[in-house]
Amino acid sequence: MRVLILRPAELLQDTLAMFRKAGIEAHGCPFVSLNYENFEVPDHDYAIVTSQNSAREIVKRNIRLKRVIAIGKKTAETLRNAGYEVLVPKRFESSAIVEEFRDLLRGKRVVAIRSDRGGEELRKISEFADFSEVSAYRIVKLNGEEQKREIERVKAGFYDAIVFSSRMIAESFLDNCDEECIRVLRNMLLIAIGTPTAEFLKKRGLSAVIPDEFTFEGVLRLIRTVEGASSQC
Repeated sequence: MRVLILRPAELLQDTLAMFRKAGIEAHGCPFVSLNYENFEVPDHDYAIVTSQNSAREIVKRNIRLKRVIAIGKKTAETLRNAGYEVLVPKRFESSAIVEEFRDLLRGKRVVAIRSDRGGEELRKISEFADFSEVSAYRIVKLNGEEQKREIERVKAGFYDAIVFSSRMIAESFLDNCDEECIRVLRNMLLIAIGTPTAEFLKKRGLSAVIPDEFTFEGVLRLIRTVEGASSQC
C-alpha cells in the first residue's frame, strides 16, 4: 500500500522511517509549518500540553511546570524523559481531558500550552476551573510547489491512502484541492488521527476512518487490518 502522510516537517522523517520499517511504502508532505513563539507560562496548578510540538519547546526552554496533563504518548514521553510528572487521558484528544479530569481540575488554575489554532473543546474547562491559554507556536498553511506536486500525485491515483494527522493539516490540504482532487479522495482510504479531524473531513463530504488509538502506531495497525481484509477478498 502506498501511503501519503501529512505531518509537520519537524516530525515527518521519524514517522516515515517507522512506516517504511514496517514495510509500508510511505511518502510525506508538510501542509503546515510551525512558527514558534516567545511565551511565558502563568502561575498554575495544572498545565495541559496538547502536542509533541509544545512539549519539545517546553523542554528546550526548560520551562518549569507543576502538574502536567499531556495528550498523546509521544507528548508524555518527551516530557517524562525531561523529568516532568505527567498524567495522560485514556483517549488522546482534548475532549477526553474535559471528561476524565473534570473533578481533578475543578476550581484549579489550569493553563493550556498549545498552538494558536487550538479547538474549542479545551475551553469548556473554563466552566469549572480558572482556565487560560498560552500559544507556543503559530500554524501557517502551506501551498508551495511541494504541496502542489502532492496534490497532482493524488489526482493521478499515485496513493492508496492518506493520513491526516490534525484538523489544521486537513484544512490546509483541502484548501489546495480542486473538484477533481475531491472526487479522487472520495474513493481513497482516508485516515484521520482524532475525532476533530474526522469530523472536519465529514463536513467537507469526505469519509475517514479513525484508528483505535490516536497515534501513528494506531494508524499502522489500522493499515495492516485493511491490507489483511483486502488480501482475503
